[in-house]
Amino acid sequence: MRKKKNRLFTVISVLLILVLVIGAYFYVSYINKKKKEAEEKKSPSTIWIANFDRNKITKIDIKHDDVHLVLEKVKDKWIVNGINNPLYFDQDKIDDIAFSCAQMIAEKIVDTNPKDLKKYGLDNPKSIVEATFSDGKKVTFYLGSETPITSTYYLMKKGDPKVYVVWTNHAENFTIKPSKLLSVKIPEIDTQNITYVKLVRKGQPTIEIKKVNEKNKEDNEWKYYVRLWSLIQPYSQPVGVASDKFSEFIENVPNFSPEDVVGEDVYNSKYGLQSPKIELIVKDNKNTLHLFVGNNADDSTVYCKTADSKVVFTMSTYKTEFMNNIKPFDLIEKFAYIVNIDYVDKIEIFTPDKKHTLILDKKLIKKATSEEETDEYKYNFKADGRKIDEDTFKKFYQEIIGLLIDGENDKKPTGTPEVTMKFYLVNKKVDVMEYIPYNDDFYMVVRNGKSDFVIAKEQVQKVLKDLEDLVAGKYKPPEN
Repeated sequence: MRKKKNRLFTVISVLLILVLVIGAYFYVSYINKKKKEAEEKKSPSTIWIANFDRNKITKIDIKHDDVHLVLEKVKDKWIVNGINNPLYFDQDKIDDIAFSCAQMIAEKIVDTNPKDLKKYGLDNPKSIVEATFSDGKKVTFYLGSETPITSTYYLMKKGDPKVYVVWTNHAENFTIKPSKLLSVKIPEIDTQNITYVKLVRKGQPTIEIKKVNEKNKEDNEWKYYVRLWSLIQPYSQPVGVASDKFSEFIENVPNFSPEDVVGEDVYNSKYGLQSPKIELIVKDNKNTLHLFVGNNADDSTVYCKTADSKVVFTMSTYKTEFMNNIKPFDLIEKFAYIVNIDYVDKIEIFTPDKKHTLILDKKLIKKATSEEETDEYKYNFKADGRKIDEDTFKKFYQEIIGLLIDGENDKKPTGTPEVTMKFYLVNKKVDVMEYIPYNDDFYMVVRNGKSDFVIAKEQVQKVLKDLEDLVAGKYKPPEN
């Protein structure tokens, strides 16, 4: 019996608490409503010139100066003057014009029954704007002159005798130029996933870079030459790209953004876009940016367009300057020749009076099972028949592939090489490196018969001296 009483007491308690909570809720709601009503009575009334649902506008007709714009909504997208290409126009900007037509608030009423419209610039309005709604109703606005107070304008609505003062944003919407409705879409580029870059400039060498594709047959030797990107132009054969320099260059691309939309007369010679000063193509694994840069618009901006659009826009010159100053030599790895030791079987080094042979005999002891791993080998190194321990030989090998170019070669590779190095690779390919005198201080670096760079003679001679010591068993690795 006691249990039943306890249960009844519990139920009654819960019901009482519930009643109190509901009562408190309605009391607070009532108090808040009264406060809101009191605040509304204290604040000045909003002066609505138009108060409609913006989403129900289907057409906006704008006339000002020599401009006549007809904005029509088709399937929730705005088209302009019958051009049915919504992506071509700035949808947000047109929505803002629709907002001015549908929900316009006045700052004040300056005249309830004007006798002279001329003093308000309304005898010959700057602009006449008519908005049509889905139910067929229309609202028409007449924009007058600017008031003595900066950033405000006079305005009237058809069927309403009053003269209102409105903010300049409404005036800007009602006097907008067609070019301001054009949309400029610059693709977003993921700088961490760049696959291709091409930079063409007047009077300067073209720079073309592509990411090495491990699955592409043309790039099946990518791991031999230890590179992520290859510079395809302007040199006679591909060169590795320095990752840090490439990152410094490409990090500027996301800064591209328009300053102002000019129009779509791309053939106008003042823009300089028929024969642009700069053409840039950048691809990531999803998007492509293809930009043309023309003449300077003024001291701080330059005319631009994208390849897939006729819309001309301006961009700050500081955003494009990095493309003017970059040189191919600034971007590349400076190694004269670098190849992964695991893919070399033999190296022959010739001078006019000597020949040395380095044997890189190896046996695979563990095959890599993931991309994070590499194959493991047991090595048997020899120099002119002398067995060389692994650590010593690898340190000398670092000297060979550590030769660094010093500049570009402006001569044809003619003459007799003073040093020749032949690298026999595991794929039966042979890379021939020749060092031909350029002048008293430098060699031309000739790779497989082609030369783009020079190297200080002292670097090459140092390797030859250390090679003699290696063969004689006296080699001492350079101190790092």
